[in-house]
Amino acid sequence: MSTRKSKGNTAAAAADVLERFHDRYAGPALPVPVDEIAEDLLGLLVEEDDSLTVSGMLVPAERYILLNGREARQSAGRRRFTLAHEIGHWVCQVEKGSKESRYCRSEEIGMGAGRALEREANAFAADLLMPEALVRSEAASLRLNVHALARRFGVSVPAMKVRLGALDLLPPYMR
Repeated sequence: MSTRKSKGNTAAAAADVLERFHDRYAGPALPVPVDEIAEDLLGLLVEEDDSLTVSGMLVPAERYILLNGREARQSAGRRRFTLAHEIGHWVCQVEKGSKESRYCRSEEIGMGAGRALEREANAFAADLLMPEALVRSEAASLRLNVHALARRFGVSVPAMKVRLGALDLLPPYMR
């Protein structure tokens, strides 16, 4: 699968999830209500565990997402991204028929198909938490203040920098 096709597919999938959520529930557009999307829209149980050795894990058969509690307390933005990443596995793989017994967000991803699934989940998470149209609009109104944008979208500064770079909005001095 090409990167361009994957990015387009994840953007469309994330937009569909957001549309379904906002059709059913009221709430602000930003920051994207990722916990409510997981629990209320998708019916996934979300819990945190300090003993988890990976950032996050999805167990599809149990409709269960487990997040690393230590990481969640250290960075709300990272917690939100990890949750969106696990939702990405649900939407992009499980709902499409994958029979994997679990998906784990880890820093130690190898090569091959597993790495491609992780990239797809990361792209979905970025598209869900930082929809392109909203990033472009907010970036203009906040004059590309990366810290203010990260706060507005409820993500980490590094995640916002990556997203701005992917959308070719990152100022040259920040590249």
